[in-house]
Amino acid sequence: MALYQGEEELFDLIVQWLKGENPSSNLLSELHIYEKIDRSSAFKMLRCLVQFVLKTGYSGLIVLLDEAEQTPSMSTRERSTLLQNLRELVDACSRGALKGTMVFYAVPDESFLEGRTNVYEALNQRLSTTFEGEINPTGVKIDLENLSKDPVDLLTEIGAKLARIYEIAHEVKFDEAELEATIREVAEKADQESYGEIAYNRLFVQLIVPSFHALKANLIESAKGAGKT
Repeated sequence: MALYQGEEELFDLIVQWLKGENPSSNLLSELHIYEKIDRSSAFKMLRCLVQFVLKTGYSGLIVLLDEAEQTPSMSTRERSTLLQNLRELVDACSRGALKGTMVFYAVPDESFLEGRTNVYEALNQRLSTTFEGEINPTGVKIDLENLSKDPVDLLTEIGAKLARIYEIAHEVKFDEAELEATIREVAEKADQESYGEIAYNRLFVQLIVPSFHALKANLIESAKGAGKT
């Protein structure tokens, strides 16, 4: 409502709260907001966000949880916390508390879920049959290290999808030929320059977004030039 009514300061305040930056409680109390978004309330806020998204007419929410750190870099406590969060997420899905939600949860490898503590056992009970067999729509495994497509072709496809999102977000329309050439060039560069732990797909995203910015700037300059003539 704040955005619709042009109340920018109020809108910024609410966004600040939604981002977990916890602005002044006095300002929030005037909006009847009394709870902070932190670790203790994060899961409850996720459930509320899903309900809000559905009530506003959207089909649902996609949640990306990137926990794919290399296991040796984690402490036992950190790893246990991540797995406990995953168990709660699985339970919430089973109860139907996250209707209209698709969750992608990245782990370093399947051994990440193996161990002898209660949290490992609890996860095994919930997931042991989910990922068995070739096809199980309730639990789909994607091996990011073994994608069948040629890297450049895959990145080109990803780039085209990212471009459409960028066009909608920034209200621009790229020249198709220029866009395709740019995406292809960045895809080839990312494939050639990826190294070590920096995978080509991550490097590609880091490079393609600034390229979209440059294409947008060129469009604005071209429009200004056309206006002068």
